[in-house]
Amino acid sequence: MTIKIQDIAPLLADHFVDIESDAMTFDENNKLVADNAQRLGLYHKYLGLLHDSWFIKTNITADKFSITLNDFTTHVFSDVIVDKKKLKIDHDKLVFPIQLDFETTNLTFNTVDEEGNIKSIEPTTINEYLYEQIISIDKEKIEIGLVVWKDGIDDEQGQHILILLNVKNITLTELQGNAWKEIFGNTYDNYYKYFKTQLDTGRYLSDQSICYELYDEYEGQINS
Repeated sequence: MTIKIQDIAPLLADHFVDIESDAMTFDENNKLVADNAQRLGLYHKYLGLLHDSWFIKTNITADKFSITLNDFTTHVFSDVIVDKKKLKIDHDKLVFPIQLDFETTNLTFNTVDEEGNIKSIEPTTINEYLYEQIISIDKEKIEIGLVVWKDGIDDEQGQHILILLNVKNITLTELQGNAWKEIFGNTYDNYYKYFKTQLDTGRYLSDQSICYELYDEYEGQINS
């Protein structure tokens, strides 16, 4: 029997089909996530914040799915620092890794057609992390849906890929701070600390214009 994305991961469906998520489904999922924040660990902090992060590395074994992303939010803020401070640093060098290790019991890569039908495919190269949904969670397992982007090659169009996982545990490792020091040294540590402090309060900083505002806000504090 064909499974539809609308039935198992409705909050991800609009990436594939012409549909709007209803508010009740969104609220119910938010409650599920909030009630199980401890079970999700550090991954909970990053839910909804990893969109547009590009994949640096992926690795699949029999019981683990490991991905390393360039944390988009830190990348955006670093771009503002480079611009404001007139630094000669290549944009592509602004890489701030974050590693996710999913201890898996089941993992599938899938395509989804315009009606929402899910079709399993072989694991493939993926380029950009877009969004996630915690589908279900209990003491034994966590079901997760990930929407990622696969770039097109030559005349082939890019496409959204749905990754479905059943996992026992999730380990998230923050490597952005070390990368910041490697790129900037200690010169802009205070800017990074202010950025992190604001990010940890839940403030949305994944937009360049907002990061410019944050920069000016901090400059105003240190120059007042």
